[in-house]
Amino acid sequence: MKVSADNSTSTNYSYSSSGLSGLASGVDTESMVKSMLSGIQSKIDSQNQKKTQLEWKQESYRDVISKINSFQSKYLDIASSNSLRLTSTYNKMTTESSSSAVKITSASADAAADMSVQVAQLATATKLTTGKVGTGSIRMENIEAGIEEYFSTPEQNVTFTVGDRTVSFNLVDEMNKDGEGNYSIDKMVENINQKLSDEGLGDIKLELNDDGKIKVTESGTDAPDVKIGGSSNALSTLGLKAMTLNNDNGYAYESTVEPNAETLSTEPPESATVNVTLDGVTTSISISNGDRDSVMQSFKDGIARAFGSNVTVGDDGTITARSGQTLSISGNSEVIGVDPGACSRLTTGTKLSDLGMSDYTFNVNGKEFEFDENTTIADVIKQVNASDAGVKMSYNSLSDSFTLESSSTGEGFDINVSGGFADKFFGSAQKSMGQNAIVNVDGVTVERMSNNFSINGYSIQARAVTGNYFDDEGNLLTSADGKLAAKNGTVDNAATLSATKNTDEIIKNIKSFVDDYNTLIADLNKLTHESKSYKDYAPLTDEQKDEMSESEIKKWEEKSKTGLLSGDSDINSFLNNMRRTLYSKADNGFSLSMFGIDSSSDWKDYGKLEIDEDALKKAIEEHGDDVVSTFTNVATKLNTACKNAASTSLASPGTLVKIAGVKGKVSEQTNEIKSQMDTISDYIKRLQERYDSNKDRYWKQFNSMETALANMNSTSTYLSQMMGF
Repeated sequence: MKVSADNSTSTNYSYSSSGLSGLASGVDTESMVKSMLSGIQSKIDSQNQKKTQLEWKQESYRDVISKINSFQSKYLDIASSNSLRLTSTYNKMTTESSSSAVKITSASADAAADMSVQVAQLATATKLTTGKVGTGSIRMENIEAGIEEYFSTPEQNVTFTVGDRTVSFNLVDEMNKDGEGNYSIDKMVENINQKLSDEGLGDIKLELNDDGKIKVTESGTDAPDVKIGGSSNALSTLGLKAMTLNNDNGYAYESTVEPNAETLSTEPPESATVNVTLDGVTTSISISNGDRDSVMQSFKDGIARAFGSNVTVGDDGTITARSGQTLSISGNSEVIGVDPGACSRLTTGTKLSDLGMSDYTFNVNGKEFEFDENTTIADVIKQVNASDAGVKMSYNSLSDSFTLESSSTGEGFDINVSGGFADKFFGSAQKSMGQNAIVNVDGVTVERMSNNFSINGYSIQARAVTGNYFDDEGNLLTSADGKLAAKNGTVDNAATLSATKNTDEIIKNIKSFVDDYNTLIADLNKLTHESKSYKDYAPLTDEQKDEMSESEIKKWEEKSKTGLLSGDSDINSFLNNMRRTLYSKADNGFSLSMFGIDSSSDWKDYGKLEIDEDALKKAIEEHGDDVVSTFTNVATKLNTACKNAASTSLASPGTLVKIAGVKGKVSEQTNEIKSQMDTISDYIKRLQERYDSNKDRYWKQFNSMETALANMNSTSTYLSQMMGF
């Protein structure tokens, strides 16, 4: 049997894999069986066609549900900005401010037609601002010592520390050489283990594995942390790294790279490379071994070639960039007495340990912060800003300064800091106390904590002062009418605010509603008034499709789907409810027709709305309250009609949802059509079992007949041969 995945129209094959069709009898067994099963096959096809029609009908219902809910969501849901149920929808205002110093963010319907606003003072937050935290330069300290240390025989030390005991090894010691004078990893491991044992740290063992890598373990059960350190070159020779063995790693570490004795050298380096970075551009300067003067001159020449006069090197060893530029030095900078990573300015990636701090605490308004040496400036800022300390912290890379600003504007919000971080940066910071906004509205002076406030129906943002209204002693100057007076010789740029109802915007939204309503009912009326051609064009079986072209199938199925919802009582009920609501008087005694919205005079439009914009505009301007109450009441009733038909709520599904369900909702499995299709599927299953059973029986009977005939033919042939026929 060949059946589609959704158990729709099926074709059963009447042939059998057992037996020989008509070899003895000459009968077309397959055709005979097919003919004998045709009654059951017709029933299966009929049920599959019914099921397919239900599926198409369900799809049409779901499309209707989607359209109703889209319309409801756009115009009737109170969460929508276009909702006709909200009075605010009919109170859209056009606002204007004569000055950029005062911005109108919104205005209500009862906002004053005109309002004068003077801004004498903006609200500000309390600020604590440091001076320049970087020196703006980098100092070379004790160049002679740096030269001597860098160009001396390199140290190749590895250390193991347990508590206050440290054992150190110099890997270039002669004892680490093999018999031929070559450095040997095996010999190094052997000697290190021996010395650790001699020094009382025998629980620490180095083992050279079969893969050539070194594993370090500590077998003491109650051992404290074991720290591995030393010069980077020596550690890399053994394939190790600076680290700590403890409970977290099981007091064991296995290197990821093989040791390499060839990296050891007793020869001092011939040159050093100093990397100098100015505002992200890095230049490498090569320094040859020499005395202080030659090294200094070599470095100066390299700086001049790379950066011209933007970076200068003083005879006293001060490296300075121009104002606002960021200079950093890395590489083998110790040769010129500079720690790698030194920077002329602070960066958010700078660690507190690089700032010469020992106390890593910071207290802001009683909120205690605990940092460590690895905490970066970015981490400090992030933690402070995420706390409830009531401040916002920032670093200005241009001014190279920190700012702490109270989270709230207005008077009375102080900022108090203490601790090591505060001592380092905020000890001499400048504090400016927050202040309230001072504005005068139509002759009345008020103070506000924020620059954003509402007054007389306006929501306002004060962005700048409109004049100088203070005398030399800081007192406000006022006129006889209560307004602020500009100081002699200055100009008063008071802002005039105005607000008028935006009738055009309101009408635009109502027109959009009418257009979408007309589209909705046109789509639904088309479905309910279609001719029922589906009755004459049943869904095709697979066997029928095999005999048709793709275009023929498409045309047939279009007719098969036409009229499935024709005359549908539930959709018609919804349409009638919508029309009744729109044409009836609202609870206040008014109807939409009184405001220029009425039904089409053409009966073929089936209740489409027409709008007289001039009449609607006049009604809004002259009878605004009546228009609003009428529309909101009608919209509320329309919303109920939509919900009753298409609500997808589990608690109270709409009538159409009960019938067809909605994909992705519980109703997808609990609707009336689904129940009908399940019943049909069960019936098809029983019919199919009957079909298969009868087919097997028929084939067995024909096979028995074929066998008997074959035996008879064989016997007849034998007798004929015996009798000489």
